Amino acid sequence: MDEMFGSGKIRWIASIGTGLFIVAGPVFAATNSLSGGIDNRFSDNARRAPTNEQSDLETRLNLNFQHLSDPGQCTSAADMGIGYSYWHDDAFDSEVFTTGTLQGQCELARGLAWQASNTVSEVTRDNRQADNQDNLTRKNVFRTGPVYTLQLTQVDQLQFSAAYENTQFEEPEEPDSERVTGTAAYNHSFSETLQGGLSFSAERTELDTEEELDRESAVVTFDKVWATTQVNGSLGVNRLETRLGNREVSSDGVTGTFNLVRDLNPNSQFTLNANRRLTDQTSTLGLQFQDFNFNLTQTSAVEVTAIRAGYNTRFSNGSTFRAGLSTSRSDYIETGEREELSGIDLRYSRPVTELLSWFTDAAYQHQRFEDEGSEDDLYALSVGLDYRLTSRMDIRSAVGHRQRTSDVESREYQENWIAVSLNYRFF
Repeated sequence: MDEMFGSGKIRWIASIGTGLFIVAGPVFAATNSLSGGIDNRFSDNARRAPTNEQSDLETRLNLNFQHLSDPGQCTSAADMGIGYSYWHDDAFDSEVFTTGTLQGQCELARGLAWQASNTVSEVTRDNRQADNQDNLTRKNVFRTGPVYTLQLTQVDQLQFSAAYENTQFEEPEEPDSERVTGTAAYNHSFSETLQGGLSFSAERTELDTEEELDRESAVVTFDKVWATTQVNGSLGVNRLETRLGNREVSSDGVTGTFNLVRDLNPNSQFTLNANRRLTDQTSTLGLQFQDFNFNLTQTSAVEVTAIRAGYNTRFSNGSTFRAGLSTSRSDYIETGEREELSGIDLRYSRPVTELLSWFTDAAYQHQRFEDEGSEDDLYALSVGLDYRLTSRMDIRSAVGHRQRTSDVESREYQENWIAVSLNYRFF
């Protein structure tokens, strides 16, 4: 699906700089890359409105930095972007935007490490509305805390961790939160390729709406590796209690995760990721499943089931094919509302010459909102060309079409777009 341009603020850059100083320390040997570019995208329905369509051209100037340190006492990694978006006919306000992830770890003593991370992502505010710039917000998640690992024997390990997490949304009406988590885990190596364990965790989340959420979980974990397959996951029980004033709601259930990576042959791979969790809208679950969005207009506590399967392959002529299937269900505990999402996305690219290649993307999503009995369908198709002008400069051009149909007429729209991008790698 074509790239969504969103809004953001630059205020989080200072926290990233502080995080680098505290977490990464002096890292002398590292891999760094810096790139920048200009993106132009013309749409005949920039606001993705059902009527009174407004065409507009958006120009974006962007700068992206990537960093990966060598192994050592302190390690760090960063993938950050900053840019400026300008709308020529004022379909939306022009503004500075930021995205990215920063993470690091320092070994303070034998077995004791301190970890920290900061992630800014773009999320949809209301899944029922068009995903235009007015319906997007920036979500900033900062997390830090110690991890202590005690090696009991060569095959037995105890691990204790604590973390503080702060989640902030750009829009003031979205619920910000502070979260404190404590975890104790036991891990056992049955062999070089099989590990298992037990994990217990307790979590307290306080939202700025004065709502409090307590979550406790006990899970069994496993990790198995074969020659061409790796499987890991967890299965356990989870309890979530929410309080606001005199109102108190409790829920519990079986939760877990499952991740599989299988190499079908030297050029093809299959992946499967599944997650079932009792959580809230300020958690990081949406970062793990890119196709999944919490509906921020609903209450905080939510039971989520999300599954995604992927396949990618490379052919002998240099062309590549990628496919993904996803489905998710969100049950909002207090209101009893349910939202379901399923979809498929496809991408095929093929080289024409050593410097030129073409690609096509196709996607389909189906949404169902049980409380109002409505269903939406979203279709997207695009084709484009990639051309390498020099060893450091690339140009991309593409045309595409998006269409949303719905039982609710006000949610329907059609959009045709053209995009041209120029990117330069400084180092």
